[in-house]
Amino acid sequence: MTIQSVKRATDIISLFSSSQTALGVTQIAATLGLNKATTWGLVTTLEKQGFLQQDPDTLKYSVGSKLFELGMVYMGSLEINAKSSRRVHGLASKTGLTARVGIWDAGSVLVTLLALPQSEDSLSHQIGPRIPAYCSGLGKALLAYLEPDRFQAYLQTVELARHTRTTIVSTDQLLREMEWIREHGYAVSREEMIPGLVALGAPIFGRNRRLAGAVSLSATPAITEDKQTERLADDLLCTAAEISREMGYYTT
Repeated sequence: MTIQSVKRATDIISLFSSSQTALGVTQIAATLGLNKATTWGLVTTLEKQGFLQQDPDTLKYSVGSKLFELGMVYMGSLEINAKSSRRVHGLASKTGLTARVGIWDAGSVLVTLLALPQSEDSLSHQIGPRIPAYCSGLGKALLAYLEPDRFQAYLQTVELARHTRTTIVSTDQLLREMEWIREHGYAVSREEMIPGLVALGAPIFGRNRRLAGAVSLSATPAITEDKQTERLADDLLCTAAEISREMGYYTT
């Protein structure tokens, strides 16, 4: 049984994203097909409970501190974060690159852990928390090892939108990319989501050999020069294997 007021409240909260951080009552009402009075009542209740906050100048609403608090609780409760944190930070320190951990969630990638090197890249750490799968290192590493039925369901629903000139927008090309990833064990996103950003991604497995998540490294296109990609891929694969063992994955 769905309680209408609860559903409407969660629908309002779900409207906010990294690309849409502030919304007015009129905009929320129009988007959800609600009248303004009902929307105002829901929004002010959410504000009183700390789930939303209002800008006194623009009168628009944004995500409140309570959601940040709950997000931190969620991140801290994830087994993959607890098991990977030390190794992912070690990977970032060793390579001098930004490292991330992500999990498959509702048809896209949820970034759950970020590790910055001492010389952090101001561009690369602004990614997330939710990113498309087909054009990211984390996402392609996950897609290549999804169960066949889940992968087919993804293909049937995803819109392969172009983000850059190198974004994969063909299903056939994406399928060929999946074959390459399974052959080499890691994925490469070649400026497919953000110009000037290349990412390598490798899958993480857990108990019963189930896909648990993925780990990635992000850098400038310079890493594709010489032997850098191979060296970084080796470091990434080693880290992914270590985390997988921590997660209960064994090959025998």
